[in-house]
Amino acid sequence: MTVFFVVLIVLAVWVLSLVVHPFGKCWRCRGKGVLVKQGNRKAKARKCWACKGKRRRQRFGSKRVHRVRRAAIAGWQSRKESVR
Repeated sequence: MTVFFVVLIVLAVWVLSLVVHPFGKCWRCRGKGVLVKQGNRKAKARKCWACKGKRRRQRFGSKRVHRVRRAAIAGWQSRKESVR
């Protein structure tokens, strides 16, 4: 039973972190926005193909969490208006 509560708490903390910080550093360029081949001296730096030079990637699950959050807010507001 305690394992269940620990898993539930870890999951709640993870979802809360997705709400607060939906974006993280790009995994490919490590937040630099450019890629450079290490062994080649004449290689030019070019935009990272994973983040397209934006330096940030959306974290796994953040789209779903924010979609549910927006739906809950819209449902709450429509319920509020129907009561009046």
